[in-house]
Formats: sequence, C-alpha cells, structure tokens
Amino acid sequence: MYMQYKFIYVNIILRFGLMNLRLHDATDIKDAAPVKSVARVMEVLELFSLTKAPLTCMQVTRRLGYPKSSANVLLKSLVTLGYLTVEPDTLRYFPSLRITYLGDWISPALIDTRAADSLLEQLHELTGETVTLSMRNGKVMQFVKVLPGKFPISLNIKRGFTVPIFGTSVGAAYLSTLSKTAMDELYYRSRKAADEPAGGAEYQNLCAEVARVRNTGYANLYNRVLPDTGAIAMPLHDRHLEQNLIIGVGGLATRIHKMEHEIVRFIKSAVGSYRRRTRQHAEPATG
Repeated sequence: MYMQYKFIYVNIILRFGLMNLRLHDATDIKDAAPVKSVARVMEVLELFSLTKAPLTCMQVTRRLGYPKSSANVLLKSLVTLGYLTVEPDTLRYFPSLRITYLGDWISPALIDTRAADSLLEQLHELTGETVTLSMRNGKVMQFVKVLPGKFPISLNIKRGFTVPIFGTSVGAAYLSTLSKTAMDELYYRSRKAADEPAGGAEYQNLCAEVARVRNTGYANLYNRVLPDTGAIAMPLHDRHLEQNLIIGVGGLATRIHKMEHEIVRFIKSAVGSYRRRTRQHAEPATG
C-alpha cells in the first residue's frame, strides 16, 4: 500500500526540514510557501509512509514537533474524512485504503514501481553510492526516492529534497527528454523569473550539454551544486512523458569520476532491462 503514497506528494512543495544544508536556486518558487494546515496534513501522511506502522497522537507530536492539541485535531479530522483509521482501545492511527485510491491511478501512468524499486536496489548494491529517483516539480527537480550511500562520506540527501533543473546531472538528464522548444521555454521563463540575463554563452553551453546527454544517454556533472560531489543521471524512460523520471547515482566527486565508466554501464544495463520489461507489459496481447 505504501508504494502508492510517494507519488501523492511529489506535486506539493513542503518544508520538510530534512537537510542540514538547504539549497536555494534563483529558479525555485519563492512566493509559494505552503499553507500551514496543508503542509501538516502531508507531513503526517509522509510520516506514516516512513514509519510504516500505526502511530499514537503523542508519537506524531514528538516526531513532527506539533503542539499536542493541534495534532489531536488534525488526526481526528483525517479520521472523520476517512483518510485515517483509529483503534479505539490503543488510540493508534493508521492510513486507510482511501489514501491508496488517491494515488493508485498515478503510479501506473509514471512507473512500474516494483521494477523501479528493484532497479534502484540493484544499482545501490553494485555502486554503494547514493541512488535516487527524481522528477520535475515546477522549476526544480525533486527526489521522490533516495537510497543513502554506504560509504562513510556519501551524498547526504533526503526524499522530498529539491535541486535546480539547470546545472545539475538530474536536471540535464531531464532536459534531454524535452523538445528544443520546450527546453527553450523553460530556460527563458526561469531566467526571466530570476531577473537574470538569458542567452549568450550560458545558453550555448546548456544546449551543448543537453546535446551531449542525448548523444551518450546520460549526464555526468561534478561540483555543480555541492562541492566535491559528482553525479551520473539517466532518464528512466526512452520516450517523452509529461513526468519523466530520472535515475541518479551520486557521491564523492573523486570516487564517482574514478568509477564513472562502470557506473554508466551499471545504469544503462539496469535501465535497459526496465525499459524492455515495461515495453513488454505495455504491448497488447496478440493471438
């Protein structure tokens, strides 16, 4: 049931407070702070997705830092609306099936979740690095699943975290799936929103970077957002989708650079298998 949850959240910008280091990009949404009550509802549902277990009001209060009275009202309201259930004897809350039905139509349209999870776990075992699944959310790329690296020094990001589309590996991989018209529109709109000049060498470098990704099938950028880090990214699907998902492997720049060829080979093999499987499932039966 929890496989469905993660796709319910990806189109809502939340202040999760999950990172020790917050990244601010000029293209990010600056004047769209979430309504407090909406953010709290989604944070409660996200908490259940993380814990995968019933929780009492006190446990929710401690984990999320809400006043007890506010948490109590919120949880009871979600029960009344049918999104949570509550055990009368223990007063423990748990998501209802209604939550599953909210997002069950989204997942099949975007991804084969079992195959994708298997792909991520395979890459995680092969590389030991931080492995991510991300998608575009407005003017940023948002991580919807993260498997932390196994090394003492690893790329430390959490689910829900966002990075710029422009100037990142996952962003470049996403841009490679767009038509030139769509990419240009996104680029010029972002520069205008940031009140920054557009075109010139920056635009030419962007076009060259995206062309290289299309030619090689993957993006590899170093020291762009965080110092001493690198990442390799590749679109999960080889066709244009409104919400194409991006697979990423990131970590210490020297380590990623040294293993780049092997990591690329691992990603291409895993993504190739995923694409073949989803194509087979999508083809109508004949006979």
